[in-house]
Amino acid sequence: MQPVATSEPKIGIAKRIWQTLRRGRIYYWPIRTLVQLGFFLLFAGLAIARLNPSFDGARSWVVLPVVASVKAQGGIGSTLDATTLLLSQAVFPWLPIGIMFVVGAVLGRFMCGWICPVGFLQDVITGIKGRVDSVQTRTNEYWIRLKYVLVGITFLISGTLGLALYYGVGSDYKQSLGSDLASGLFIAITPDGTLFGTLPVLLAHSWRFLGTAQASDLSAANLGSWLGSISALTWINILILIGFIYAAWRIPRFWCRYICPVGGIMAVFQKNSLLGMHRDPIKCSNCKECETACPMQIPILDLDWKKFNDSECILCMACIDACPAGALSPKFP
Repeated sequence: MQPVATSEPKIGIAKRIWQTLRRGRIYYWPIRTLVQLGFFLLFAGLAIARLNPSFDGARSWVVLPVVASVKAQGGIGSTLDATTLLLSQAVFPWLPIGIMFVVGAVLGRFMCGWICPVGFLQDVITGIKGRVDSVQTRTNEYWIRLKYVLVGITFLISGTLGLALYYGVGSDYKQSLGSDLASGLFIAITPDGTLFGTLPVLLAHSWRFLGTAQASDLSAANLGSWLGSISALTWINILILIGFIYAAWRIPRFWCRYICPVGGIMAVFQKNSLLGMHRDPIKCSNCKECETACPMQIPILDLDWKKFNDSECILCMACIDACPAGALSPKFP
């Protein structure tokens, strides 16, 4: 899966602000960045708090259709994590499913582009790189299907477990899955859970040990024993986090395009959501600047100009900011 470099130059923040003021045009990127940063700091702040070994935040049941692992205690949770966790307790997840339906019907994948902390991380990585690369169209369309397969596997595991437990025959099944996997595939394996949950806990325990350790305790044998105490699943998650960072560097919004199960679920709603995009055919000169700037590589010029709701659109409004003629705008309903 080789990304194709585009010719979009790196533009400094100060220069972009000056261009915005001089043209007298409202751009979405400063507003969106502030919103993303605010939510990211919320998750990062909770992760920093967990560096204190005595911190014991209660998990919040405020859930949104974003990637936000329940491993980050006290944070806003993911509707998917809440769904699989409740199913593992033989409870039907009315609330998280209802939230997905309501948010999806009204806003589609808007929260993927504006609130999701994992999405913000990917945008920061792309911003540091300084350009939006693209993938060959056939390759991109092929790998997009992967996230739907992962959604199916996730609900196959959690759904069958929930049914088995409801009918009183699932205890052995749950035990065979293990406590991590039984709670949900994307609770057990997830880069955000590692970043905001697992790594802060490991660091907190390490600092506590170093604060009380004697010189004789800092031996190679003790270090090896500590590393050996870290579970295989934790090491797998650390490798996945490293792979996530590398993939996001190569391909903009890699996780959102090909892996994210929340994005896969919300993509179904995005096709018919009230919030969509409009392209003015009179102003549009087919210059393709909008498609070049799109982090999800959506063929905007091939879609219905009256209102388009492509399933991969995260409504980040990057296409609106990139259009020199101002031909694009949000459309509701």
